[in-house]
Order: sequence, then C-alpha cells, then structure tokens
Amino acid sequence: MATDWLPALFDWFSGLPRAEAVRHRREIVNSVMLRPVPLLLSSCGILLMSGTAALFLAAPWAIAWFAADLFLMSLRFWVAWRFQRGVVMPERIARLTISLAGITFVLFGFGCCASFLTGLRPMPMLATTSMMALIAGLATRWAALPRLAIPAITAVSIPFCVAIALTDHGAFAIGAVQFGMVAAGTATLALQNHRTLVASWRAGHHARELAMTDALTGLPNRAALFDRLATRRATVAPGTDSGMALLFVDLDRFKAINDRYGHTVGDRILVALARRLGEVAAPHFVCRLGGDEFVVMVEGAAVAAASPMARRIADVLAEPVTGLAEEAIVAGASVGIALGSSVYDDPERILADADAALYLAKRAGGGREAVAVANARFVAA
Repeated sequence: MATDWLPALFDWFSGLPRAEAVRHRREIVNSVMLRPVPLLLSSCGILLMSGTAALFLAAPWAIAWFAADLFLMSLRFWVAWRFQRGVVMPERIARLTISLAGITFVLFGFGCCASFLTGLRPMPMLATTSMMALIAGLATRWAALPRLAIPAITAVSIPFCVAIALTDHGAFAIGAVQFGMVAAGTATLALQNHRTLVASWRAGHHARELAMTDALTGLPNRAALFDRLATRRATVAPGTDSGMALLFVDLDRFKAINDRYGHTVGDRILVALARRLGEVAAPHFVCRLGGDEFVVMVEGAAVAAASPMARRIADVLAEPVTGLAEEAIVAGASVGIALGSSVYDDPERILADADAALYLAKRAGGGREAVAVANARFVAA
C-alpha cells in the first residue's frame, strides 16, 4: 500500500530495530500521547502564550498564531475525548495526533521567537519561560521517539537563540549561549529518558513472555490461550467471523509412563511430543494447557479440516519415542474438538466444550478413530 511507509517512518523515529519497534508500538504511542487532563494543562500554557501575544501586540501574525492554536487544540481534544476513554486508539489516529502536536510545537517556537524580538513587556520573559517548558516537555513526553524529539528541540531552540542574540544589538548574546546549553542538556535528557523507557518495555515484554510460556515445553500456556481467545472475540467484527476450532489433545498413557519410567523421563516425553505436536499442527496456535493436555487453535478456512488434522495429530503422537529408555515408549493421544466462533461468551465455554468432546473420545477408546466433535451448533454461519 502507498501508506506502508508511514508505520515504517514512525518506527524509525523510535530509534529501535524495526521488529522491536513494531512489538513496542503500543507502548510508544501511549508514552507520547497525552491524556485529557495533562493535555488541558499543556494547552492552557500554549494558548496563554499565543493569546497574550495576540492581545498585547495585536499584530496579524499574532492573531493568526492564536487562531491556529485554537484550531489545533480543538482537534487534539476531540481525538483525546473520542479515543482515550477506555477505547484503543488506532495507530493512524495516534500518528495524526502526534503530527498535530508537531505542527503546534513548530508554530509555538517561531511565535515565541517573534514575541521575544518585539521587546515589549512582558513578551520576552513570557516567551523564554514558554520555550523552556516546551523543550522540557519534548524531552519527557517525546522521549519514546528520540529521532523526532531531538530534531524538534533543535528546530525550536536555534531560532530562539538567534532571536535572543539579535536583541539590543547583541546585548543578550550570553543569554543565547546559556539557552543553547540548556537546550543541549535537555536533548541529552531525552536520550536518557529513552533508554529508561526502552529498558522498562523490554523488561515488561520479557515478563509477559514468561507469564505466557510453559516452562517445560516452551509452548504458550493456558494464560496465553485465554488471552488469544479473548483478543479474538474483541477484535473480530460481527458477521465476519469465519469460525474456529479448538482441538483438545490428551495423552492416553502418560500416567503409566510416569509410574514406570519416572517423572524425569515423563518430562522428556512431554517435550518430545510437544515438539511433534507443534510441527504437525503448524502454523496454527498450539499450547500446553497443563499436565499432559494440549490445545490446538484452528481458525479460518482450515476449520473445515479440523477432524482430519485431529487424526493426523493422534497418528503422530502415537509413534514411539526412542532414546529415553531401553525400549521405545508409546504414549498415544485422544482428541476432542469444539467448533465455534465469536458467539462464545468467554474462553472457558469453548474450552469446556472441547473437554467434553475429549471425554467422548476417551470413552471410545482413544486414538485416531476416537476423534469426537462437541456442540457443532456453535459453528459460525
């Protein structure tokens, strides 16, 4: 698509490798976006500056600056009210809002420069205070996008330093140097804040991965399955659901294997069979529910082939595992299938249906000929 470069550009601004930027895009957006109350406070500061310039100077550029600020602030408040009241903000809207903020900051920087050059009280003092607040805000709120924050700080600081240096035939040159040093220090602070944010995101991502991963097999765990089901229900639009199937896989003779060979061999059996299951079920989502129970989640057109897939799974898991004991070990598996869609009220419901189908398969003796399907009435139309 023609607009594919926009997400790529946004990710580049983060200063992170592309894959990591994509993974942390939500955190980046949230750290840059202002909630309504902070937005109100920052807007009051911006409008106070441009409004004072329009009132005291009555110049066309000052009045136009104030009018532009009012328009941009109104748009930002509408977005904040529309998308930040418990609703996830679409990335395109977030990028639009950040762009509006960038335009506001550029106008603000040049407006402060022009106000300072007038020399009329209280404009120089108000403009200097406002500029300091602006670059401090860029160093903190935009630290997630250092390749955008630092150029923005530079773009608004250099003209202001020039404006200070030109005042009173250079009488305030030392003030220009001082302001430039403060701006440079603030840009350095933006980099430090960025490193802190990235370290926090990485730690959080690692913690989530640990919480969603089975420590023995490396597969996603029960929490990951429930998260995926809940996300699916929240994101699939009504009337567009092509259906899904949960394949509940339970090893047939795992307790006997544990009793005969010990838990160490039993754990190795689980790891070996989990690897087989992941391979035969690829590219579908596979998780270890707990103990010797696994779940495969199938979506879209592949749902129609859920039963043949379940039989292939039973066949593959029935193949002997060698190298773990003196003789080959055969576990075998039974599979129960629940066919469903987003009509399921919660993840527990479809999982319970798959468990019921598994019980039927177990009663039938297990194996590839005992693949049971429960509650087909829940198949999406």
